[in-house]
Amino acid sequence: MVKIEKVKGMRDYETDDMILRRNVVSMIERIYERRGFLPIETPALEKWDVLAGKDAGGREITEQTFNFPDQGGRRIGLRYDLTVPLVRYISERSNIGFPFKRYQYGRVWRYEETKKGRYREFYQFDIDVVGASSVAADAECISTIVDALSEIGVGKFKVLISNRKVVEGMLNFLGIKSKKQVMGAMRTIDKVEKLSRAQIFGEFKKYDIEKVQAAEILNALSRKGKPADVVRSMLKEFPDNDRVLEGINELEMLVDYLDAYGVSDRCVFDLSLVRGLGYYTGCVFEARLEKGGDSIAGGGRYDKVIGSFVSREIPAVGFSLGIERILNILKEKDYVKRPVCEYFVVYAGDEMKFSAVRIAEALRASKKIVETDLMGRNFSNQMKYANRIGARKVVIVGPKEMALGNVVVKDMRKGAEKIVEVGKILSA
Repeated sequence: MVKIEKVKGMRDYETDDMILRRNVVSMIERIYERRGFLPIETPALEKWDVLAGKDAGGREITEQTFNFPDQGGRRIGLRYDLTVPLVRYISERSNIGFPFKRYQYGRVWRYEETKKGRYREFYQFDIDVVGASSVAADAECISTIVDALSEIGVGKFKVLISNRKVVEGMLNFLGIKSKKQVMGAMRTIDKVEKLSRAQIFGEFKKYDIEKVQAAEILNALSRKGKPADVVRSMLKEFPDNDRVLEGINELEMLVDYLDAYGVSDRCVFDLSLVRGLGYYTGCVFEARLEKGGDSIAGGGRYDKVIGSFVSREIPAVGFSLGIERILNILKEKDYVKRPVCEYFVVYAGDEMKFSAVRIAEALRASKKIVETDLMGRNFSNQMKYANRIGARKVVIVGPKEMALGNVVVKDMRKGAEKIVEVGKILSA
């Protein structure tokens, strides 16, 4: 006999998981929409040329992509994020108006090593502003994420902010100038908190960055704290570096916007934050829990990616919620709010079952959560089942009462019963 089981790295979602997911996603969607973000959806499958574009996710992530030839011999793949499909979506619409503010919630797939809490199929929840080059759009994204994380109640968190231009300029100043070395250094910096110092030096060595240079890089990137303090420190050490100054100017303007949005107290500048994906070009952000330091959202500016698909550069910035991690946090807090059965309609005697169905439907027409027996249980077992599912009230449909146009309504919490007319059940 064939063993029936899930594909490795995939998972099922139980009822409580789906209720929690639906409630949280709906809440976040309302937050996004009140700030002018609107939904789109893109296909799970994309052409390989899109997924593997030179300014897309980069070699490391494309190596994790599920890809295969279709029946026509064309190479296609499952999307590994929601950003690259958005880029393709924008490139196909020449008349789209800017700024284009979108959100999207959907599945993505990556062929990674599986372990507890890490799967090959998972959800992402993104917002993006396309067409706005000003850091005003960066601040809008940061403020929106702060609003969402605060309202759903994940706990205390901070938004770490950096700028790739500042980091790139600093690397150039320290003698790291070739594109291969710069991108390699960025990827290594992104792993700093996951590896030992010896392992980090080993990673730098892969890109011909010697230990002395690596130590200088780590020292330069150790700056973190209040935005104004970090900016002042960088200006003092790199006063004539054009690339650093360009990034600092963006950070200074971002600070002013964050103050205006009222979220600057949630933000910390941390120059060691670079984000691993190769398509980021300016400010990058990451929301982390204060307790434990888990990352629960991340994003940044990617001004070059859309331009690699069309004939002109179109700036963009976005943020992705770590929705799976957030849901796990809320699940631990007993955040699941399962819909409660308001009325369970019980029939006393087989001849009453159709009357019970009609009464249940009448109550559902009044937008109530109603259930009735589907298993052919006797009266006693129907009552036990109603109690087991936590029904608030039971409507007992019996032949004597129905002959007079009545039913018995029992409050399952108080134990009180009353006879009421069929048309007045809701007032009982």
